[in-house]
Amino acid sequence: QRAWIARNCKGLQDKIKVVAIDLADRPAWYKEKVYPENKVPALEHNNQVKGESLDLVKYIDSNFDGPALLPDDSAKKQFAEELLAFSDGFNSAFFSCLRSKGDVSDEAG
Repeated sequence: QRAWIARNCKGLQDKIKVVAIDLADRPAWYKEKVYPENKVPALEHNNQVKGESLDLVKYIDSNFDGPALLPDDSAKKQFAEELLAFSDGFNSAFFSCLRSKGDVSDEAG
């Protein structure tokens, strides 16, 4: 979702094509030809394949025209990147708790 939002915020709907992938049944061509790690999302640009959504947001921001997604000020940019990294860890822990069947009150806290 983050990469898709970055693409749309920069107005790149005509330049970056979205290909829907069934996560429960990823096609073999995706792993073989696009992204060997078999994760989504991935972006092929300039004959290179990039992956990991946070990396893609930064890549899209730096390599495509459109409004800047991160501040120009280095301190503010560093803070934004730290906040994104924190939210990534938080979301991972949160969804792990949701998938758990036992008492997760300590983990959730």
